[in-house]
Amino acid sequence: MSFPLPPRLILFGAFDRHNLGDLLLAHCAAAACGAREPIFAGLAARDLRAWGGHRVCRLADIVSAHGGEPAELVHVGGEVLTTTAWEAAVMLQAPRDAQRVIAQFDRDPTGRRAWAARCLGTARQLPYVFGPPDLPAAWASRFVAAGGVAVGDLPIAAADELRDALGTAEAVSVRDRTTQAALAGIGVRASLLQDPAAQTPTLCGDRIEARLADEGFACLRRRQPRWLALQLAAAWGDDVTLALVAQAAIAEARARDAGIVLFCAGLAPWHDDPAVLERLLSQIRRLAPELAVERFTSAHLFDLCALLAGSCFYLGTSLHGWIVATSFGVPARCLVDKADDKAAAYIETWPGPAGSGWLARTAVPQAFNKGAAE
Repeated sequence: MSFPLPPRLILFGAFDRHNLGDLLLAHCAAAACGAREPIFAGLAARDLRAWGGHRVCRLADIVSAHGGEPAELVHVGGEVLTTTAWEAAVMLQAPRDAQRVIAQFDRDPTGRRAWAARCLGTARQLPYVFGPPDLPAAWASRFVAAGGVAVGDLPIAAADELRDALGTAEAVSVRDRTTQAALAGIGVRASLLQDPAAQTPTLCGDRIEARLADEGFACLRRRQPRWLALQLAAAWGDDVTLALVAQAAIAEARARDAGIVLFCAGLAPWHDDPAVLERLLSQIRRLAPELAVERFTSAHLFDLCALLAGSCFYLGTSLHGWIVATSFGVPARCLVDKADDKAAAYIETWPGPAGSGWLARTAVPQAFNKGAAE
């Protein structure tokens, strides 16, 4: 007796570029699939397996090949509800190409939108939100632990596009109360669900433990029995901010009798910049020559997770750096630009262990000096 096959399962997200959170969310989503074999879809076809990611297919190609078949499209987390076509297209470029197009369209919003549409092959304003009229009739969609703190700032046309996509989805969950309230403001009801990366020890713990047990981390422990994991987005790379972050990291490391290991959480444009990290490293060495300080050179997803899991503290701008660290019980502080930042919204909704939290950019020196003295 034959049984009908289940609908094709498609996991759709921003795991077509190198970023700790997006690569990790793909693994978390796959783990939730049980025995079903998913297709990983993005806006571009990419193979990120060398960095611990997946072979990712272009969603448009999947629609062309399987649009007439039943399928379940799962929108996988991250700040996907408000990522614009321009932002998505730039983040898919090589760093030099990204700099070129940013300069080219800096004062040309019309040209920017046209270039992004050509690059992505879609006119959708929010390309990681897939719905009518592009969603095939035989497909069902779900949104899982999505983020979108800036929903209230969307242009009317983009907000309409978002409302239509969410309104036809079988289920919508978001990862923070700010996004939940913003969606309610445009007439969309969403449940609240913790970011799946909070389950990293359960879903990916064996792979992370194996990395921690290898010779590379054994050598790190011989150099630094205890380390503070430090990361910083490229946007925080001005001299004044670097000096403040260096002072803050030094205070935290001294308070914990630890060294400092700097790492990049994402190599895609508008994420981290190794050159900024090198300047931060120089600042720390100049201000605290007695501290053990070094760069972590691996960009492999599970090496980064192991670095966070094995640390005594995390300090950085990466929300998923904070989520992974706290999931292993490591105290962490996330640096944010302002109180309505996506990381602040998430941390207010799902507080971490004692000593964890977020700090606005303007409060970094005062808050850290206070925290180090407690």
